[in-house]
Amino acid sequence: MELSDWVVRNEMPVRLGLFIAVFALIALWELRAPRRRLAVAKAHRWINNLGLVLLNALILRVLFPAAALASALAAERNGWGLLNGIELPLPLAVAIAVVVLDLAIYLQHVMFHAIPLLWRLHRVHHADLDVDVTTGATATAAGSRGTSRAAGRSRGRARRRRSRPRAAA
Repeated sequence: MELSDWVVRNEMPVRLGLFIAVFALIALWELRAPRRRLAVAKAHRWINNLGLVLLNALILRVLFPAAALASALAAERNGWGLLNGIELPLPLAVAIAVVVLDLAIYLQHVMFHAIPLLWRLHRVHHADLDVDVTTGATATAAGSRGTSRAAGRSRGRARRRRSRPRAAA
């Protein structure tokens, strides 16, 4: 069995395992080297923020159970996409895919700031008084699922001071 077949068959445990591993690594880092004192108790914030993450994941699993995976498989089967048209070593292809995906997520984040209806759904991400690993994971079902941590961290405080953001993020 090829690696891609294994990943497709085990998509949910792979995604969940990666999420938990990265989350735990960043959470441990934050616990060992906090950047500042918290305004709200960590336990209270984590329960609220992780509750939003869980709710979002459940809603997305119910409404769009395999949309991303199905789209990726359709693109591979039909030869769609930049990386399907050129032969690259796997590590380079993965690096390019990650950078392009991150750019797409950042552009999605910009749209959630620029469009008033989307901003109303997304602003929970910026309402958090203490920015940490759970802040980056928060989202609403229709909001920004994969919000870029860099964009949220660099603009979070400024956004909380305004009731509605300007057109650019």
